[in-house]
Amino acid sequence: MRFRLLGALEASRDGAPFDVPRPRLRAALAFLLLNADRPVTAERLVDALWGESPPRTARNQVHTVVSGLRQALPPEAAGLLRSDPAGYRLAVDPDSVDVERFARAVTAARAAAADRRPAEAAGLLRGALDLWRGEALAGIDAPFAGPVRTRLAEERFAALELLADTELDAGRHHGLVPELTALLREFPDREGIAARLATALHRSGRPADALTVLRETRALLAAEYGLDPGRALQEAEAAVLRGDPPVRAAATLPTPAPATPAPAESAAPEAESVEPAAPAVPAAPAVPAAPPAPEPPARLRPAQLPQVSHGFVGRRAELDRLTCLAAAPTPSARNTPDTPGIPGTPDAAGPRLAVVVGPAGVGKTAFTVRWAHSAAAGFPDGQLFVDLHGYDENERETAPRVLERFLLALGVPGHRIPEDPVLREDLYRSTVAGRRLLVVLDNAQDYEQVRPLLPGAPGCFTVVTSRGRLGRLVAQTGAVPLRLGVLPRDEAVEVLARLAGPELVRAAPAAAADLADLCGGLPLALRISAVRLIEEPELPIGELAGELAPEQDRLAGLGLFGDDLTVSGALSHSYRRLTPDQARLFRLFSLHPGAVVPSGAAATLLEPAGTPLSTGTPAPARRLLRSLEDVHLLERPADAPGGYGMHDLVRLYGRQLVAAVGTDCRTAEGAEAAAALDRLAEWYIAHADAAYRLLDPKRLRPPTELELDWRGPAPFADADQAQQWFVQESDNLLALTRLGVAHRRHRLVWQLAILHFTHLMRSHRLGLLAEAQRLGEEAALAIGHRPAAAALANNLGIAYAIRRDRAAAGHLERAIAGYEALGEPGGAARARLNLGNMHYEFRELDRAAHYQEGAVTAARATGDDALLYQSLQNLALVRNEQGRHADARDLLVEALAVSERTGTELAVADTREKLAWVLQRLGEYQRAFDLSEGSLAVARRFGDLLMVGRAVDQMGMARIAQGRAAEAREHWEEAIRVFTGIGSVEAETVRRRLAEHFS
Repeated sequence: MRFRLLGALEASRDGAPFDVPRPRLRAALAFLLLNADRPVTAERLVDALWGESPPRTARNQVHTVVSGLRQALPPEAAGLLRSDPAGYRLAVDPDSVDVERFARAVTAARAAAADRRPAEAAGLLRGALDLWRGEALAGIDAPFAGPVRTRLAEERFAALELLADTELDAGRHHGLVPELTALLREFPDREGIAARLATALHRSGRPADALTVLRETRALLAAEYGLDPGRALQEAEAAVLRGDPPVRAAATLPTPAPATPAPAESAAPEAESVEPAAPAVPAAPAVPAAPPAPEPPARLRPAQLPQVSHGFVGRRAELDRLTCLAAAPTPSARNTPDTPGIPGTPDAAGPRLAVVVGPAGVGKTAFTVRWAHSAAAGFPDGQLFVDLHGYDENERETAPRVLERFLLALGVPGHRIPEDPVLREDLYRSTVAGRRLLVVLDNAQDYEQVRPLLPGAPGCFTVVTSRGRLGRLVAQTGAVPLRLGVLPRDEAVEVLARLAGPELVRAAPAAAADLADLCGGLPLALRISAVRLIEEPELPIGELAGELAPEQDRLAGLGLFGDDLTVSGALSHSYRRLTPDQARLFRLFSLHPGAVVPSGAAATLLEPAGTPLSTGTPAPARRLLRSLEDVHLLERPADAPGGYGMHDLVRLYGRQLVAAVGTDCRTAEGAEAAAALDRLAEWYIAHADAAYRLLDPKRLRPPTELELDWRGPAPFADADQAQQWFVQESDNLLALTRLGVAHRRHRLVWQLAILHFTHLMRSHRLGLLAEAQRLGEEAALAIGHRPAAAALANNLGIAYAIRRDRAAAGHLERAIAGYEALGEPGGAARARLNLGNMHYEFRELDRAAHYQEGAVTAARATGDDALLYQSLQNLALVRNEQGRHADARDLLVEALAVSERTGTELAVADTREKLAWVLQRLGEYQRAFDLSEGSLAVARRFGDLLMVGRAVDQMGMARIAQGRAAEAREHWEEAIRVFTGIGSVEAETVRRRLAEHFS
């Protein structure tokens, strides 16, 4: 299939177009195509389609939109729009989308241009530009479309300007004139096009026409926008007036950075060269030329950039962003008292400055040097570079020492460089005034180390790299921060291929992907792994991945023998800069086994035992967390507000520090770590218990031992917040349960497991449900907690019964025996009820009815309403299967009355969904549909996916009986997706039903 977004949305299969009829479906398809083969959450779709003011039913409407989109796709392609826990994904080859083909062609063209292959670059660019059929996303009216349309338009202009530069480099200026003339006529305010057209005209022997173009553009900018001409127009005009070969416009225009390194001979550091200053530009061509002035003294043009790192991959968006920042017009050229500065660029009061930040080993230096080489031509007065060693106490550079080196490189004689640091700064800024220099300050520690080295000249552009955020530098200078993250898997694998050899990766692609994942996408770790593969040719890539797989061995494997280049070494520089409190939090944070840690849980790590639990994050802990984030030892995931995460390798380094002292309570450090683990588990138990109280306030409470002592208000305002907490923290609860087992914290393990039961069951994570309850029961037995052991055996039986596994019987019989030994008839009755449910799943209806009738009798005798409505429900299902539909209806009507009186909102919805099933058999199709629709809304809100699937299935059955086949099909297809997503065997039942009616 092929999809086209560079114009109106078009879709085709095997060359035959197919229509996506409704505007909202077209908008959703466009957004999914822009994220081809990547998951898109329902929240992102809501934002994309409705923006900041979505309707209350937006999430439900997303389901409807996706269902409609599946119907609009060709039948054999409908399965490409997939649902999974991460969201929706349109599983199409990105190359089938013209936006992606355009981007890849432009990237390849940049590489060809950088390698001095202009013909190839021009061909790629023309092919890429031919993909455009008009305005991108034409006809798509959705909030996301405008910003995307603007971005794509800018990328198109960048490609057009790169094509013009390539053709000019190849000497094809004559043929370029008509193309650029037409383009400027269409877009008269594009300075880059005007400058390039003037260059082409000048080289074609038409200087008068070149000046006309430049002056008309100057007049338009002044009249329409109140702007002075930018640097590109000024330089092009000066070149024409001098009659010199014009400076290539690409050097100063915002074209994207090339995506591959310059050839080796140009990438290596150049020797400093002597270059005379350019002659002054005359005021106008009619003024007679003055006698030539004496030539100014020669000045040095430094070229201090180090060599480009081999194997650089990706970062296209960041490279383009830095190029645009460097190419933005200088404040003096573009800003007037009535014209504010351009957003995203430094203001007129400070230097032009970008700050590249990111964690140790993420490749900040390699990225910056790579970009600097590509942009060097735009800074004809040279490039200054220094490694400030900001995080190395032994080699840290001082500002006076760096200034001396810079001044010498700029041609200032040593005897003229003052000793006084302030005078040295003044001389530096005076020397660079009027020059166009690129200054790279690598590996900075803080604002004070950087400030004296910032040039004040508007023609200079400075890039600072640092592990810290350098917030003060950003605040005081208007610097633009640019954060580098780890590489995605495909780019990480490409790094391995480029460094270790593509044959190695092609021979074992799965092992290469595993190795990239074990390196966490961290360029330093990837480079070390690649060097090991090169230096140890007998080591297959799969064996190296196997060596790094155990967490306790990974950091040791990410180092080079006889070399100090290690991931641990890089991280140690950051760790040694921490205060004692920061270092303590860093170590303890690494003990948390989850990917994202709520800030409140992290704060708990620092509190002594017995401190009342807090619903928020105390200010001192919040400041410590922010300080660790500032130096990129912690990170805040965009999709988890209020949470903090650690890169896997950073976490392992922290645990390595903890392992040095262990969790042996006989030592102070070990006792601290052990207490932190207990405190963390208690925080989760307390929150899970509070959430359980809201989600099932009238249900039998699990037998926990917790006494809640909250500092401040309760953690959740309502059931919706409680449910959302379980969704966000479920993986952390499981991870803590396993960690508690490893550390023999039995008292905590069984409580974590029992409180997690309801959420895992509702979300139908049955394998994890069984694991958690098994671990909990074993922990309860280990400390002789018989009530907890019986409850967990009952839960374990439920988990197996839902999976239609006869092993459920053994667990439930163990629960019955445990409850009877404790003298708890209510618990034993519940276990028998669940044993009846197991027999029902296997359609052993008489045995099921025996257990359900016993549960009803026990519930009536004890007045246990929660047990009563559950047993009435389940007995009704048995009667329905026995053909006694009226009896089943009466039982469910009674169960509904009980649940409405004493149950939760979800319990009521569950009873109504079961009543709908029986009403289908009695021919009451519309009432069945209405009940199912109401249950569906509640189930979605509480995340009960099994009920969601069953309710949608019921809606399909009602519609097929009413002769509304298209709606039935849509509901059944959604039911199949839900059941498949949770691994339920009911998916196959619905598939058979669908095939029966639509084959």
